[in-house]
Amino acid sequence: MTHFVCKGGCGGVSEEAGVCEAEGCANQWELLESCECSDNKHGEGSDLVVKDSNGAALNDGDDVVLIKDLPLRGTSRVYKRGTKVTGIKLTDNPEEVDCRIEGSSIVLRTEFLKKL
Repeated sequence: MTHFVCKGGCGGVSEEAGVCEAEGCANQWELLESCECSDNKHGEGSDLVVKDSNGAALNDGDDVVLIKDLPLRGTSRVYKRGTKVTGIKLTDNPEEVDCRIEGSSIVLRTEFLKKL
């Protein structure tokens, strides 16, 4: 069933197309967006699937290994292939993870990681 939602954070939902009229809404007087969800999440809070280079699903706290030598920009440091990374943290971007390697906090692209 198609309905219309406000993307301004007020949670406004309508059965008919129109504008958001909620006081204090960031999108007040802007058009509502069409949505056909059945779970009432309206595209928010959907499970983000992050995959490594082989297609295995990654989760917070997983251990991974580098599959390619990666030079760190701005320094002469190179993280070698086979370097183990423990306790990764997922980000909002499904192509990147936060991690610590040898005491440095960095963001790595998932295309260079393999789950252990």
